Amino acid sequence: MRDLENSLSTRSFIARPTVGTGYSGIHVQLDGIPSHHLPLLLAAYQHKFGRDVVAMSRHLLDDVAVGWHELGTDLLDDAPPTLVAALTGGEQWPTRTLDHLINPTAPRRCA
Repeated sequence: MRDLENSLSTRSFIARPTVGTGYSGIHVQLDGIPSHHLPLLLAAYQHKFGRDVVAMSRHLLDDVAVGWHELGTDLLDDAPPTLVAALTGGEQWPTRTLDHLINPTAPRRCA
């Protein structure tokens, strides 16, 4: 199991082009190293989402409120076991959204 509490993370964004100029995207907190994310996302595109970029974009960008804490091996559902093993080294971890965020500028209520 990975030691998430003591690991350094490379933050990243998953984005798509907008109609105008620019991109619309969502933050990913952990493991944004391209050598990790790109193979995971490509395998998810091919296997979990059946090469449907609209369905994949909806899942990764539209169906999450704030962002992703981590992209997990559940994105490899339906991928061949040998590919999953090659990408994960046999480890499994869930995709997790960013939850329990603290807004330091929000007004505080006193009890």
